[in-house]
Amino acid sequence: MPGFDLDDLDLACEVMHDATNHAVAAREGLPPEAIVRKPDGSVVTAVDVALQVLILSRLEEVFGETATIAEEDLASIGGKPAAEAHCRALLREWGYEGGEAGIERALSRGGRDGSTSGLERCWVLDPIDGTQGYIDHDHWCPCLALLERGKVIFASNGFPTVLGGMLLSAVKDGGSWWFPLCGGEFTRAEVSQEPLRPGEAVRVVAPARATPSQVRVRREVGESTGHACTLVHSDSQAKYGHVIAGLADVAYSRRGDGPGKYIWDHAGAILLAREAGAWVGDTDGSDIDLSLGRRLGGNRAVICAARGLGGSVAQALALRDVAEGHVAARGGA
Repeated sequence: MPGFDLDDLDLACEVMHDATNHAVAAREGLPPEAIVRKPDGSVVTAVDVALQVLILSRLEEVFGETATIAEEDLASIGGKPAAEAHCRALLREWGYEGGEAGIERALSRGGRDGSTSGLERCWVLDPIDGTQGYIDHDHWCPCLALLERGKVIFASNGFPTVLGGMLLSAVKDGGSWWFPLCGGEFTRAEVSQEPLRPGEAVRVVAPARATPSQVRVRREVGESTGHACTLVHSDSQAKYGHVIAGLADVAYSRRGDGPGKYIWDHAGAILLAREAGAWVGDTDGSDIDLSLGRRLGGNRAVICAARGLGGSVAQALALRDVAEGHVAARGGA
């Protein structure tokens, strides 16, 4: 079994590049029976499951057996024969040779929970973040991150709907780098630090299926910076990709009254954005704690901002958490 060599992380980027292109091609022939609704109301496709099998199997070939937190599992499309058959057909098409035992192994590996602060390495994978967007021909992205004792040190996300289709990858302290999904040259991602000019609108990301309340809140948060606000449509970790690409200024995800956002929806983008120069943090300005397991239970929000807007957006969201009763006012009971 191979050992874990950080010098081989470029091979992980190749895995994600290939996986993203496979998913792009598979979307064109996605049959309705390959789409399954989970008990929690979210959707999953045979492509999500097939990608997880392919990615984790190839990572294990290069890096050996490694702790993993991943979204999908044996139950994702289990008991749906048409979806399972489509998953296996995709894997055959992609050259996967692990057989049924390999499929079961890959889908059983990602269920880890609990603290990762004592783990030397842990993969975090969402094979398709934004599955509804994938189905709707909207924003989606395969997302991979690597934790070292609970801190993210590597990420590689496919962004097929950003800048014409890109892979964005980063190693801690090495910058973030774009690479076209169709092939080409690496270019460094650099988030603008230039403050907004007088009269210039702040661009805040809002989800495709935003409720009227979500639209109103995002406009108010944007306007709290002292500028008019324009909403930019994006979902999944692609919302952070829009900030990194200079297509938006602010993207965030709030916890509300829930138990915390899932780690696989944020881990990779946190590193990618920081390495590109974006401000990333919580409503109190603190770091995002990725060491707690499957959920970001220690944070109120994940905020990503360009152009020096992070502090003002964090303050606006902190005040809104108090106003909405999610947290007590400072000094209160």
